[in-house]
Amino acid sequence: MRYPLTTGQAATLLSTTEPRLADLVRKGRIAPPPEIVAGRRLWHLEHVLQAADVLGVLDGHLHARLAELEVNRAS
Repeated sequence: MRYPLTTGQAATLLSTTEPRLADLVRKGRIAPPPEIVAGRRLWHLEHVLQAADVLGVLDGHLHARLAELEVNRAS
């Protein structure tokens, strides 16, 4: 998996649902909101980190998974 992520990929990574992430964006909890391209939101690391923090799931395990994605992106 590489950045940017779709909302579905971000939801899976954060163990939540797409509607819950959409609600965070709608309520302004993710700023700036992920951009929309071809009708899909594109989630970058900064957005995923914000969502994880708001959802209370930002822990060492998630940090490791996000770091792995960031390394894969750089490759």
